[in-house]
Amino acid sequence: DAVAPAAPTAGAEGLLIELVGQHLRLSGTVIIGFHRRLSDFVNSHEGLIALRDVTVLRRNGDPTKVTSPSMWVSPDEVTLIGQASDVDERETASRDFLQKRVFLLIVVTPGHTLTGEVHLSLEAVLSAFIESPSPVWIPMTDVRTRSLADRRVISRYGFALLNRRHIVAATELQPGMVRGRGVL
Repeated sequence: DAVAPAAPTAGAEGLLIELVGQHLRLSGTVIIGFHRRLSDFVNSHEGLIALRDVTVLRRNGDPTKVTSPSMWVSPDEVTLIGQASDVDERETASRDFLQKRVFLLIVVTPGHTLTGEVHLSLEAVLSAFIESPSPVWIPMTDVRTRSLADRRVISRYGFALLNRRHIVAATELQPGMVRGRGVL
């Protein structure tokens, strides 16, 4: 009997991402290989990140005419790795899926302020998680960023990884604080 070839996975085809730093904004595709999730790939990856089908973006996220079939990027210069769409089922559908508690977080980095949700285990303490050195890349959902250089530049990501080495200040969004324009 003939065996049908396996359907291509996002790991093989690549995931469309945006890399944002204080003086960096790129879009492209990253191949995550055998990793199930972008966060697993980035947190276990050492060295430069290889991007394919790269476009240099303007500060506001609009594409420029500068493109490249591939580019290597230093993760040290990247504050945020964002995906415009929500996390797909591959990220959450597994037998290892644990119930988590959602915390709304406000973060200041050298180039941006942002709000978003972090999902921690039910026993986790937010302050201990923020103070911890790992994971280096913090998974967040429903992320909204605002440039400190130009406050009119606002971006949204369904899923993003925040480089904790770039965190200057962080706090939980307190009850009664309105998320959005009043926070950032």
